[in-house]
Amino acid sequence: MLEVTVDDKMVLQEEMVMADVKFMKRGGLYLVVLNPATAVVMHVSRHRTFERSGDHELLRILEDVQPGRILVLAAMHEGFMQMSDLTVNYLRKLGSRTILDMTMGDRWAWIWTKEGRTWAEGAVFASGEDSLVVQGGPLRLHARPQRTALADVECAWPRGGHWDARRTFCAQFEGYGDLCSCWSPILFPVDAHKAKSVAERGMRTIPTVIVASERPLLLHRCLLRLVSVPGADPERTLVVADGDLQGGLREVRALINLYGIKFEGHDAGGNNVTLRITRHYRTVMEVAFRIFSLDPYVILLEEDLYVAADFYSYFAQTAPLLASDPTLYCVSAWNDLARDDSGGDPRLVMRSETMAGLGWLLSRKVYQDVIIKWPGHDKFADWDMWMRLPEVQQGRECLVPEVSRTFHFGAKGAHLTDYFQANFYVHTSFNTLSHVTLANLDKLSPAAYEQHLKELLLGGVHLDGGAVNPCNKTLLPRNSCLRLWNLDLRAHHKLLWRLRWKGTPLLMVGWPASPFSVLKPQGTHVLMRYDPKKPADEAPVYIYQSPNYSSSIVSASAVTVTPYS
Repeated sequence: MLEVTVDDKMVLQEEMVMADVKFMKRGGLYLVVLNPATAVVMHVSRHRTFERSGDHELLRILEDVQPGRILVLAAMHEGFMQMSDLTVNYLRKLGSRTILDMTMGDRWAWIWTKEGRTWAEGAVFASGEDSLVVQGGPLRLHARPQRTALADVECAWPRGGHWDARRTFCAQFEGYGDLCSCWSPILFPVDAHKAKSVAERGMRTIPTVIVASERPLLLHRCLLRLVSVPGADPERTLVVADGDLQGGLREVRALINLYGIKFEGHDAGGNNVTLRITRHYRTVMEVAFRIFSLDPYVILLEEDLYVAADFYSYFAQTAPLLASDPTLYCVSAWNDLARDDSGGDPRLVMRSETMAGLGWLLSRKVYQDVIIKWPGHDKFADWDMWMRLPEVQQGRECLVPEVSRTFHFGAKGAHLTDYFQANFYVHTSFNTLSHVTLANLDKLSPAAYEQHLKELLLGGVHLDGGAVNPCNKTLLPRNSCLRLWNLDLRAHHKLLWRLRWKGTPLLMVGWPASPFSVLKPQGTHVLMRYDPKKPADEAPVYIYQSPNYSSSIVSASAVTVTPYS
C-alpha cells in the first residue's frame, strides 16, 4: 500500500492485490506535486518504471515542474527495475542521496523542494538470494516543509486579460514547463494567431476535433503544436473530452480556456475502458458535425499526437479526393509502415485498405453512414476495429502518406504502455518540411492506382528470396529485419504493401492471395514461407476476401518483395 497525506488529508492511496501484481495495474513510481504556499495538490501521476522507457514521462514532468514546488516521489512494487541512468542521475542532481543505491524490490520515498532542500528521504532495501527477492518495507516518512508566502510563489507577470487567466491556472496545476515559467513564459500561440490578419491566416481551415480524456499534460503538448502550425485556427478547433466533469476534466477545461478554443465534456460512463472509448468516439463525431454544421468534413486528432508543419496543407490537398471518390473511406495523416530511417518521399500518397486513424479526415457522408450502425451503448466493441469491419467499411479505402504527418508521443493509454510506445511508435517517420506539394494525386483513383502499381511491379527488380531468411543482410542492400508493425494485418492494398527501405521504394506482395501475384516472374521464388519446415500443401493461414473483387482466395503465407525505381 502507498499513502500520501497532506495536512491530515489523504491525497493518494494505492493498494495492490495479486491481480494487480500479475498485470502490473499498479506499482512503479508515484509523483505528487504541492503548492508550497497553499499545500494544494497540483499534480499526481504514476509511472511504470518497471518496464522499458517507463521513466521517460516522469523525467519530462520533473523537468517541467516550476522551481519552489514541493514534490513527493515514492516507489511501490518495482519502482526501479527499468529506470534509466538518465533518470537516476537527474534525481541525484536534484538532491536525492539514496537514489544511486536503489534496485529491484526496494522501497523508497523522497520529499523535497525543487531547487531547494530535502525535507525527508528514506529507503528500505529488498532482501533475498539468487532469483528470490523479498520486497523491502514497510517505509513511513514524515516531513514538515516550511510554508511559503503566496506572494513569493506568484509570477510577476503583467496584469489583466490572458495573463490573469494564466496566473490562476499555474497556481493550481503543474507540469506545464514554459507555459507557467515566471522567468521565461512562452508567447502563447493563440495570442500570436489573433494578431494575424485574415490574409496571413490563409484559406478557411478544415475544423479540427481533438479526442481527449483526463490527460491534460498530453493535451497541452498536442495543442501547443497544433495552434502554431500554418493554417491553424483556434476558432475552428474543438476539444471533446471524456471524464469526470467535477474531477479530472476541471484541469482539462481550464487548460482549454487558456487556448481560447471550443470545449465539450461528457462522461461516457462505465469501467470497461474499451467500451467507454467506443461511446466517446460516437459522442465526438456527433458533437463535431453538430458544432461545425456547415462543413463537409472534420479532422479527428487524438490528444497524444504531434502534428507536422504541413498538417493542414496535407489535408487541404487531399480533401477534394475524399469528396469526389466514393471508394474512399477516409484520409489519414498516419502511415503504419513508415519508419524514420526509411527515407520516404513526403510528396507521395497511397491507398490502403486499413483505416489508419491517428489524425484522419472524416466526411459528413461517411459519418452519416456509420453513425446509424454504431454499436449500442452497452454492446462491447473496439471502435477502430469496428470501423474496419467489412460490413461497415464496405470495401472503401483510405489515403495515407508515405511519410506520416502525425507523431504519436503518448506513452500511456487505454491500450498503450511505455514499452509499446518505445517499440512501435518512437521510430515512425514524421515530415519536417513546412510545405509539400503532393505528387501524383491523379493516380489515386481505383483504376489509375491499380495501373500505377502494375507498372511499378513490372518495372522493378524482383528479389528471388528462395530459402534465404528475410533478415539475412545479403537479401536487401543495407538490410536488417524491417521491424514493421506485426500485430495484425494492416496498411495494404489488396495484400500489396508499399513502403521504402533505406530510401529504396519497396513493394511486398502477399503470394498467392494478392491479385498482383499474377505479375510474379516465372522462376522467381517467394521470399518466405510461413513455416519452411512444413510441406507445400500446408493448411491455409486465413481466407482473404478482397473488398474490391468478389472471389475469396486462400492465402498461403508467403511474400514476394519487389524494389522498384
